[in-house]
Amino acid sequence: MLRLDLTYVNFDLGGAEHDQSAVYVMDALVELLGADDRTPDAGIIGEANFWRFFGGKGIGQAEVALNTTFRDRNYVILPGSLPNDWGEIPPALLYDAAKVHKHEWHSGREPGFLERNRNRALLSPRDSPDQMFNLFGFHGHSDGDQRLHDVKPFRPYGGQAAPPTVVLGDWFGHPSGPRFEPDTYPEHFDELCHYAPRMLFPDGIPTHGKHPYDTRALDYLCGRWRPGRRDWRHAWRRRKPGRRVGGVGFSHVGELDGVYTPTNFPAPNGRPPTQIDGAVLNPQAAAMLVPGSVQVHEPTEPTTLRPGRIWRRNDHKRFSFTLRFAADQVGQSR
Repeated sequence: MLRLDLTYVNFDLGGAEHDQSAVYVMDALVELLGADDRTPDAGIIGEANFWRFFGGKGIGQAEVALNTTFRDRNYVILPGSLPNDWGEIPPALLYDAAKVHKHEWHSGREPGFLERNRNRALLSPRDSPDQMFNLFGFHGHSDGDQRLHDVKPFRPYGGQAAPPTVVLGDWFGHPSGPRFEPDTYPEHFDELCHYAPRMLFPDGIPTHGKHPYDTRALDYLCGRWRPGRRDWRHAWRRRKPGRRVGGVGFSHVGELDGVYTPTNFPAPNGRPPTQIDGAVLNPQAAAMLVPGSVQVHEPTEPTTLRPGRIWRRNDHKRFSFTLRFAADQVGQSR
C-alpha cells in the first residue's frame, strides 16, 4: 500500500519583508513544513511572492532552506499563477522528487496554456508511476463573485469517473454549515468595508444587518448545508441530521475526517478564526483519504533559527492529510 502525505500552507508573503519585496526569510517555512515531524511528500505553498522573478531567487532560497534542513528530502518548487493576473503572489507546487513523479505542471505562464489547467499538476507516487492524480493549487479572491467564478473550472473533475483530483488552497472562506461558520463576525468590525468580502448581501450592496456568509465557492464544489429538521408527522423523534445538498461532486477534507479546527488566528478585534485553508477531493480521491490523517498543525516556538534571523508567526496554520494508493482502488488518469 502506497501513501503520500499532502499539505497546504499559506506562507505569509512567501517570506518577503512586504508585498513588494524580494528580500526573503525562509526560516518560518522550514518551521511550518517540519511541524510535528511530518514533512510532506507533496503539496501547495500559498503566496509565493515574486518567487519566479530575479532569477528565481525566492524559489532557490526556499529549496535550499528546505533541502538543507530536511536531508532525507529532495524538494522541488514550481510557482503557478493567479486568474486574471490579479497579483504575482501565486500558489506554488511543492513535491519531493525522491517520492513523487511530476508528469505535468501547468503554471499558467506556458505558451498554449488552457485556463482550465491553471495550477494543475499531474503527479504519481515514484514507485507506481501509473497511479496518477491531479493536484491543483488555488487562492481565493477577496471578491465573492470572483471566487465563485474561479472555482468553476474544477467542475468537470467532480464526476464519479473523473481521475483522482485534489484541490488545495486558501479559499478566503469556508463552506456553509454550523461546524464551519462562526457564530459572530460583523459585530467585531466598525465599518462595513472591513467585513463585506465575507458576507453575502441580497443585491451585492453591503448593508448593515444580519446576512449569511458568502460560502458560494466551496458550496458550488461540495454542496450547500441543509440543516436538520423535525418531521412534524413524528414530532417525538429526534431532529434529522443536517446534510449537504447539491454541488458538483467534491467533498471537503476537514468534513470527511471530522476536523473543523480553524487555520487562521483570532484577530485583535475579537473576530473568530475559521478553517479557510484546506482541500476538496473528488469522489475517487475521497475514497483514498486515510481516516484520521487530517491535521491542522498548531504553531510552536521556532527551533531552527540561525543567528541574526528574524522570525515571525505565520498568519495561517498548515493543513495536512494522507492519501493511499492501491492498484485495485485507483484509476489511471489517462
